[in-house]
This record gives sequence, C-alpha cells and structure tokens, in this order.
Amino acid sequence: MTHRPTGEPPHPVRPHPAEAAWHGRPPAPADTDPAVLAALLHRHGWRRRGGAPGRYGRWTPPGPADAATSLLIPDSRAFPDSDDLLAEALTALARAATPTAREILVSLAVPSDEIRWWRDAPAAPGGATAWTTEEDLRAAARRTLLAAA
Repeated sequence: MTHRPTGEPPHPVRPHPAEAAWHGRPPAPADTDPAVLAALLHRHGWRRRGGAPGRYGRWTPPGPADAATSLLIPDSRAFPDSDDLLAEALTALARAATPTAREILVSLAVPSDEIRWWRDAPAAPGGATAWTTEEDLRAAARRTLLAAA
C-alpha cells in the first residue's frame, strides 16, 4: 500500500465536468440536436403528448398532467423555425422547477459517450447462468471499454 507523506500538500482536484460545463445558461440551439433532446426528455420521464408527427412533439414533465411546463421540440432541423422552437424549449427548461430539467441541460452541455449494459444470457435451471457464459460477458464488456478508451 502506498501512503502520501503527511507534510505533502494534496494534489489539486479537477472540477466535476458537469459543474465546469454548466454556467446557468442553456446550450445554444445551434449546438443542440433535437433527437438527442427528445431522447433525454424521454429518459428522464417526460411524456410526448401530441404534436404533428414528423414535425414536432409537445413534451410535458413527469407528474400531474396539468403541469405548467410544456415544451415544443422539433423532430428535425428540416423546418425554418426549428432553431426558434429549440431556443424557447431550452429557455423553458432552464427556468423550469422540475428536478430533471437541470439534469437534461447538463447532459446536453457535457460531451459524453454512453454505454448501457444488460445481461442477455441463456438461463440455466434455477435462473442461474453458466460460469463460462458469465466470463464471456465480462470479457466482452472489458474489450468494449478498452476499445472506447
């Protein structure tokens, strides 16, 4: 085990990326992909409650259906008013009292890659998975993470 000498000052710690990227302002509409914003809204429990299919969607936060916040998100940048709609939606998110609004804005502001895992292996009797199958899954995950690094 390695110990730091007691007289040595601690090394400076870099700030968390979410705090460095978040300045209290929403991201620029030109830097925001409407599909990514819609995916983040869906992931954080917002519901699409209408809108013209292929043009835009109206999203409401989780909770009561009569919530005051409602976002109009374009499905793509194909229409001339898409930047205006995105600007209004991002401003509304920045002002929203919904706890997930800040998380969505930080996710838009911080560049990141994302990997999601789930176990998809044939189950043996009793719901267990064979030892070799588990090892194969772990090895595949390790190779994926190394390739992404």
